[in-house]
Amino acid sequence: MAQPAANSTNILGLVNNTVELPTMPEVLVRLNEVMANPDSSAEDVAKVVQRDPAVATNILRIVNSAYYGLQVRVSSVSLAISVMGFNMTKKIALKAAVFSVFGKRREKVSHFDPQAFWKHAVFTGIAARTLGSNSAAFAEVHAEDLYIAGLLHDIGKIILMEKASARYLGVLKKAAAEGRPDLEVEQQELGFTHADVGSVLAIKWFLPEDLAIAIRYHHRPSADPFHRSLSSLIHVADQLAWNAGNPSTVGTHLAPLDPDTYRQIELDAAAVAALLPNVREDFAASELPW
Repeated sequence: MAQPAANSTNILGLVNNTVELPTMPEVLVRLNEVMANPDSSAEDVAKVVQRDPAVATNILRIVNSAYYGLQVRVSSVSLAISVMGFNMTKKIALKAAVFSVFGKRREKVSHFDPQAFWKHAVFTGIAARTLGSNSAAFAEVHAEDLYIAGLLHDIGKIILMEKASARYLGVLKKAAAEGRPDLEVEQQELGFTHADVGSVLAIKWFLPEDLAIAIRYHHRPSADPFHRSLSSLIHVADQLAWNAGNPSTVGTHLAPLDPDTYRQIELDAAAVAALLPNVREDFAASELPW
């Protein structure tokens, strides 16, 4: 196991020395501080959440969803937090914070359309949640965790667009011209990939380890030494989004599917295809960040 750890250290340094990563949103900073205090109550966490209407709204929507199956509607943020727990509250806050930081409407440029990027991210999140909810491999995993992993899997791409746009657009242009997956050209030209950038951001923002690792290995889940089932799920969901006409970049090429992923997620190709209409239906009804 020493080799992956050493390699992670090298990637961490390389990305940090090349790309200026966004700082953690204030709502996540405050939640980390409050949740680190063992004496904090749901009311203490609610005080932080209520300062951010987007986070509060998401928490109430999810606690009142069919997943929790509550008999009465919850309208109190503190009660919702008591029901969901601190960890899930933080993850919902993360989703809202990501849309706030990265979801602003931006101009379309060659090979990168921000609106298409977010459609891809949301579609992948919904696909991960749908597939995972229909697989025994994820019976113990909250559906919202799977959605967030899918939503954030390509976050490194939008960071590269914001913080190293000239170099990244050059990578995308070369990948499109040569008919190669952008991941290959990123590694060749930058020394790291968008998956590495997203993983480093997850580390910097103190996100769960399994999420950071799934982001890093979502294009090569067989290389994941720790959480192969989750990275495999995101890999399949990502492929599903591309093949359904929702690519993350324009004119570039999808990296090949890792055939072992179906075994890892305990769903075969036919089962995944049968769930695609459900994914499309949920996507059509989804909230997009614009």
